[in-house]
Amino acid sequence: MNEQNSSLLDKIISSKEVSDISHFNAVETISLLLKLVSSKEEDILRRRYGLSGDKEETLEEIGNHFNVTRERIRQIENSSVKKIKKSKDFNSLIKETESIITNLIHKHGGVMAKDYFYEKLLSYSGDNKANRNAVKFLMDKILDDKYSTLKKGNLKESWQLKSANLKILEKSCQLFFEIFKKINKPLSQEQILHEFKKTDFYDSEKEALSDEALVSYLRVSKKIDINPFGDFGLSRWGSINPKRINDKIHLVLKKHGKPLHFTKIAELINKAEFDRKKAYPPTVHNELILNNEYVLVGRGIYAFKKWGYKSGVVSDVIEDVLNKADHPLKRDEIINKVLERRMVKKNTILLALSDKEKFKKNPDKTYFLVKQKQE
Repeated sequence: MNEQNSSLLDKIISSKEVSDISHFNAVETISLLLKLVSSKEEDILRRRYGLSGDKEETLEEIGNHFNVTRERIRQIENSSVKKIKKSKDFNSLIKETESIITNLIHKHGGVMAKDYFYEKLLSYSGDNKANRNAVKFLMDKILDDKYSTLKKGNLKESWQLKSANLKILEKSCQLFFEIFKKINKPLSQEQILHEFKKTDFYDSEKEALSDEALVSYLRVSKKIDINPFGDFGLSRWGSINPKRINDKIHLVLKKHGKPLHFTKIAELINKAEFDRKKAYPPTVHNELILNNEYVLVGRGIYAFKKWGYKSGVVSDVIEDVLNKADHPLKRDEIINKVLERRMVKKNTILLALSDKEKFKKNPDKTYFLVKQKQE
């Protein structure tokens, strides 16, 4: 098959996968399957696995409701699941759902972290409690002969195809960890995949390592995580899982790439939902004042000092500009250079420039420092 035909086939397959997932409805599938058992058995399964969108109930809670022992509820639960799977209609009811799930996991390297799996599978129907409970019931009870839960060392709890190659997964995770450790900074998805594809391992296993598989493996490793802005890095880094208020401020400013008011920074921290801790403007302001990596560049507006912004009043910034230039500058040149370091109005700069004890104007309308002239 030539490259053009192969590309066309990939597009057709991808289009079908999107169409399948867009029509995937786990709650509807569950409702059809539960028609294969009695109303009492359906009620028990719905309660036990939260299949009506409610919380999952314990065996004891359900037993108390029906006035029987928890062991009796366990027996009914197990016999009900067996009844569903032995029904003559089972295969026809589950076939399409099984195909969609198998294709999704296979496309992602045979292993998907559970949260990532939900994110992809429920991208159209909605990643909510009811849909997650329905999918979990399908995976754990109905299709448990096809998929299994992976719980292993430095890997997040995942679902895997029983045919998945775990050696390739584990080696990939280790290589990703080593790359991040060496580069020592967060990377976008494109950047980390680019670095991974430079390795000899990728060259030897590229047939099994599609981009989808590699991203899935990134999401499986406990040592690696993704921050709310889509950057990958080591889980222990503050830039990936920020715990301190300064880490959160740093991430927000870096992401937006421009000076921000402290109240806006607090708002963006809360919007990013790094954790359940709410950021309050006074707390953010105090951190910005006390940490010397930030500089006040306007009324309540802060920036990274490394961006080249200058602290102090506007006249101090003008003085620094002229000192560094080491020759007189025109008014507009001064204004532009000050605005690179401070977020102030032009009139504020002009007012500061009118201080004749500090600045003088030449006949050619350039400005110089009085102390420079005196020297």
